[in-house]
Amino acid sequence: MSRNSSQRQQRSRGDNPSQTTADPQLQYITEATVLAELCGRLREAGSFGFDTEFVMEDRYQSEICVVQLATASEIAIVDPFEVEDLSPVWSLMADANVEVVVHSGMEDLALCHSRGGLVPQRVFDCQVACGLISEDYPLNLSRMTKSLLGIRLYKSQTLTDWRRRPLSPEQLHYAADDVAHLPAMRGKLHKRLVQLGRSNWMDEEMTRFHAPETYVRGTDEAVFRLKGAGSLDGKGLCFARELVEARCKLAAQYDRPARAVVRDHLIIEIARHRWTTASQIKSLRGLNLRAQGLRTLAEAAQRASQLPREQWPTPVPQDDETNEEAALALLIGAVVRAYCAEHRIAHQLVGTKRDLRAYVRAHVRGQTPDPSPALRAGWRAETVGVVIKDVLSGRAAVVLREDGQRLTVVPH
Repeated sequence: MSRNSSQRQQRSRGDNPSQTTADPQLQYITEATVLAELCGRLREAGSFGFDTEFVMEDRYQSEICVVQLATASEIAIVDPFEVEDLSPVWSLMADANVEVVVHSGMEDLALCHSRGGLVPQRVFDCQVACGLISEDYPLNLSRMTKSLLGIRLYKSQTLTDWRRRPLSPEQLHYAADDVAHLPAMRGKLHKRLVQLGRSNWMDEEMTRFHAPETYVRGTDEAVFRLKGAGSLDGKGLCFARELVEARCKLAAQYDRPARAVVRDHLIIEIARHRWTTASQIKSLRGLNLRAQGLRTLAEAAQRASQLPREQWPTPVPQDDETNEEAALALLIGAVVRAYCAEHRIAHQLVGTKRDLRAYVRAHVRGQTPDPSPALRAGWRAETVGVVIKDVLSGRAAVVLREDGQRLTVVPH
C-alpha cells in the first residue's frame, strides 16, 4: 500500500520547507511473498533501518505488532498478524553482509534471537554513535532527527494500542517515521566518526550485539537484580534462584509477566524463611496463586534445600568502601566528565559509577577488579583511562581552569 509522499513530507518536515528530498515509497505488507521480495532487495542494498512496535506489559513474552524496515528508497510496514512467519527478516539481520541500522535498538534486536534463534551480525546503533561524537546521550529519535537532519517528527502515538486493527493512518505515519530517517542519520554519524578517528570505537561498541550472551541473562544474574537479594546468604540465594526459575515457568504457562505472577519481594521472603511447603508459602500476603502454582514454588524451594553448598550462588561482597576511596571516586568521576566534555564524548558511555568505584578501589588496594571494568580495555583505556591512571599515580594534577567553569588535568 502506497502513501502520499507529499503528505508525509508536510507532516514530518513542517518546520523545514527548504527540505526537498523526496520521501521513500511506503508499503504496508500483509503477504509473505511480498515480504520475501522486500528482504531480497534489502539484502542487495546491504543496509537497512529496523524497528518494531511490540506490547509486553501484560504478557510473558512480548507480542510483535508491527515491524518497520527502510532504505533510502523505500519504507515497509510489516503486519505480523497477517505475515506470521518473520524468518526472512531474522535471516536478513543475521547476514554478515547486511548492516542493521537502529536507534537504541537492544530490545528490537533481541527479537531476532528470541524469535528467530539467530543473532544480528552487523549493527549500527545511531544513539550509541551520537554518544561517541557528542555529549548528547541518550538522545531520543525526535531530537536526533531534528539535530542531524533538521527534520521534526510528530510522535503522537507513543501510547497507542498497536494490537488494534486496522492500523490508523496516524499509526502508520508514526511507525514509518521511526525508520524513515535512520539511513540518512547513519550516513552523517558515520562520516563524523571517521572525521574524528572514532569509527573503530563504534566497531568496538557494536561487537556486543552479535554475541549471543548479550541477549541471554543467566538465572544467577536475575537473582542479584531482585530488590533485597543483597540481604540473602548463599543458601538464601540458592532458594531465590530456584524460585525465579519456577516463576518463569509459571509466567510462561499463564502468559503473564513474571513479576505479575510472583512479586520480587515475595521470592525474597520465601528465600529468607527457607519455606519449603505450599502451606507456608500460601501464608504470604499478596501471593495470588492457585494450588498448582503453590506446589510449583514449594517443589522449587525443596530442590534448593537439598542442593550442596558448592552449587549455591556466591553472595555479593558487602560494600566496604572507605571514606577516602569514596572521595577519590567522586574526584575521578569529575575528571571523566571534564575529559568527556572537552573531547565531545558522552560520559555515560565511558563507564558507570560502579565501574569508577571498582577501578579506584582496585588501584588503592593494589588489586585487579573482577570482572575488569571497561575502562581497562579498548578505546576507553586508550583515552580517558590514560588520564585516570595519570591522576591516580600522581603524574598529573586536577586543576580548575582560569575561567572557573571546568576542571582540567595537567602533568606534574
